[in-house]
Amino acid sequence: MNHRWQKIIEHFLKASDLLTSSQLAVSLQVSSKTIRNDIKDLNDLFEKEEYAKIESFRGKGYRLNILNDSLFKQFLQNQVENNGHIIPTEPKDRIRFLVERLLFKSNYLRMDDLADELFISRSTLQSDLNKVREVLEKYNLSLEHKPNYGIKVIGDEMKIRFCISQHVFNQDPTLIDHSGDWLEILEEDEINIIKESILSQLREHKIITSDISLHNLITHIAISCKRIREKNDVEIYHKELKRIRDKKEYAIAKEIVKEIESKLNVTFLSNEIAYLAIHLQGTKTMHAEKDIEEVKTIIDKETQQLTRSILYRIDEKYSLQFIEDEELILALTLHLKPAINRYKYNMNLRNPMLSEIKAKYPFSFEAALTGSQVIYDEINISFEEDEIGYMALHIEAALERQKKQKPELQRCLIVCASGVGTAQLLLYKLKDRFANQLNIIGTTEYHNLDEQSCHQIDFIISTIPIKKELPVPIIQISTLLGDQDINKIEKLINNDIKIIEKYLRELFTYLKMDFRNKEDVINFLGDELYKTGLVDKYFTQSVLNREKISPTSFGNLVAIPHPIEPQTDKTFWSIVTLKNPINWGDKSVQIVCLLNIAKENEEDLKPMYNTLAKLLENYDILQCLLESNTFIEFKTVLEQRSKL
Repeated sequence: MNHRWQKIIEHFLKASDLLTSSQLAVSLQVSSKTIRNDIKDLNDLFEKEEYAKIESFRGKGYRLNILNDSLFKQFLQNQVENNGHIIPTEPKDRIRFLVERLLFKSNYLRMDDLADELFISRSTLQSDLNKVREVLEKYNLSLEHKPNYGIKVIGDEMKIRFCISQHVFNQDPTLIDHSGDWLEILEEDEINIIKESILSQLREHKIITSDISLHNLITHIAISCKRIREKNDVEIYHKELKRIRDKKEYAIAKEIVKEIESKLNVTFLSNEIAYLAIHLQGTKTMHAEKDIEEVKTIIDKETQQLTRSILYRIDEKYSLQFIEDEELILALTLHLKPAINRYKYNMNLRNPMLSEIKAKYPFSFEAALTGSQVIYDEINISFEEDEIGYMALHIEAALERQKKQKPELQRCLIVCASGVGTAQLLLYKLKDRFANQLNIIGTTEYHNLDEQSCHQIDFIISTIPIKKELPVPIIQISTLLGDQDINKIEKLINNDIKIIEKYLRELFTYLKMDFRNKEDVINFLGDELYKTGLVDKYFTQSVLNREKISPTSFGNLVAIPHPIEPQTDKTFWSIVTLKNPINWGDKSVQIVCLLNIAKENEEDLKPMYNTLAKLLENYDILQCLLESNTFIEFKTVLEQRSKL
């Protein structure tokens, strides 16, 4: 099986419901037609042994039906065992294969041998190697070509190791649960020795680290052992070595390698110990609540002041009052210290949650981007998206604390015709489900509704149709309060319909357009706004500059671009749907929502971001939006989704 077929099977095994070809296409970044062809090929493969079948349900999707559980498990096990022998067929997979092969080989590799191994032409290999060079350039590494010998990676040994770590071992977000991948470089008992040596020292020195950071430390030491055995030592300049030796991380590193040296028969020179100390400096640490006061005393003033500058800028732009949140100041300062060290040594801590953070917390991610600009302005450090994603989590946590501290509960009245007992049952169900969101004023019968004042409520929840004209919205639900009823109430609480009506504009909604790339889309939208006099001639460039910082594509066919600095008088959306997906960063995009934020914005934008995130994470809704031919159809899809 090729890599994509494996991913399709993984999606089916994880799915609790039917999967459509469009859902799989979005996840795997290919067309729906490709998915349908893959499913046909997989069924042909399964049919030979009769242990599974992918069943099709017209208009609903696909389901994997396992006919013989033991045979199917054996089939999967064979795939795992043979994984290293699968010939990569997709360009992306070939590039990763080539990066791995070249980084792990200290000697030259012949071009013809690589082309034969991959079953590709010499010209295709040359094209793939150009992409490999782009990967290596990020680490100041290059490919050396020597006639009659072949090619190999050259550059600083420390950068080679960082590149191995990032592009060989830190690509898969589930890698922590598959530590067997380390066996590519060392034996299992050697890996266990490294792990226990690290953990014993971290515990002794009361350093608490995340699973991801521990995984990174094990990976880097394992790589070090392999490279040292192959006579590839890191070089650290004398000045830098002297600086590192004065840090406590150097002493901890010495203790870690002392045990590893005795058990693995490998010698770590002072440069190698310093190299490990650098990784310890970049470890993302966390501290128990009881240690907070102690932690405050060891935070350096420069990093704390940088944190305050970040929060001042975010408050200035979004009016969030973060500068008063001592817990956020402490958490963000603790994150920034090792993050800055990681940057200095080009150590990118992978963030397996990045795509999910951008999709589910777009507002917090934008606020974190604003903070990252302060870091660049003040200390000339430009964080990668992974680090910005971690900052966004701290911001999202602060926003959640604010919600709990200042709950603004919507008030509602229950109208029930089935009697007091049923009304009370419904009241308790609603209180249990919406304890932190609703203030239920009370219950009443339909015939007493005229006696109730609507001035003290935001909406009415009724178990029967109400035809009277009332000044507040009415939600009709079942007395038993099903999932659909809960969704209706949630939508009204979150004001999704009002938000859609507030920001959607027919004049700036363009359906089924044909563009080749994201620059064409952004230029088109910018020109349309410029024609109406709503923005100046620099608007489009501002949007493009924002894209350079971090692509605004979320991996679900959606991109939400916007300018770095607001320009319009009012906040609204410009929307484009495309006939065919285009590349946007490393994602495919077919729906673009340009955010035009008001220059003098004083409103809370988080509800708007939340509404966008909820509406655009549903594949079925996305497909309906893409099929819409008129603005009315498009708006109706959005509003109906909000009422479900």
